[in-house]
Amino acid sequence: FHKMLLDKKLWGKFGFKKIGGSSVGEVLEVDSFKSQFSAFCRIVWCGLPILDRKYVDAGIAIEPKVINALEKVLKTKITTYQPEEYEFDYFSDKDEIIGGIPDGFIEESKIIIEIKTTGEKNYNNWNQFGVPNGYLKQAQIYSYLMGVDKFWIVATFLKEEDYLDPDNYPIEKRKLKNYKYAINREQVLDDIKKMKDWYYQYTKSGISPQWDEIKDEDLLLYLKCENQEQ
Repeated sequence: FHKMLLDKKLWGKFGFKKIGGSSVGEVLEVDSFKSQFSAFCRIVWCGLPILDRKYVDAGIAIEPKVINALEKVLKTKITTYQPEEYEFDYFSDKDEIIGGIPDGFIEESKIIIEIKTTGEKNYNNWNQFGVPNGYLKQAQIYSYLMGVDKFWIVATFLKEEDYLDPDNYPIEKRKLKNYKYAINREQVLDDIKKMKDWYYQYTKSGISPQWDEIKDEDLLLYLKCENQEQ
């Protein structure tokens, strides 16, 4: 299996996946819930699949509404990128290890936009303790790869009932906040170096980071499954 990944012959043509945006926080272990073992499983095609699509579906439905709201307020066009058009990696020609799709880009002011949909309970948490570090590092790395110095994380805060019908999300009746940042160049270069060192170490050795019985409980149960039904 390791040799097939190294030779890019898994299922005839695939090798190790790149580190995607959602894995940035895991590789860098930005908090006690993040797991490098989980990130490793993603790049070797064994990651835990999405078992509950509630949050993912909400994000897909609501993200365009946030873009539209921003365009109205800013009175400017925001460029968006359809994942399928870029084979789910806008940075395919910019970096061989780190990949992803930015949510939006304001061309005239050179600002990357990352959109987050989250529960309304996080409004006070984010204002008091700041945006989660994993989101910051992801957006900062995207900005660096795009060659720009500023990025915004725009969040809208959902009530529980909004997850039941995200297509009709009443964005004008919900909190929407823009968190503005400038790149910390020293930090982003250090993060990228750590991520690439991690990637080379584990892809070359074929030996995973150590898992954690608590953090990785669901993933470990999944890896023990012998068929789709399990």
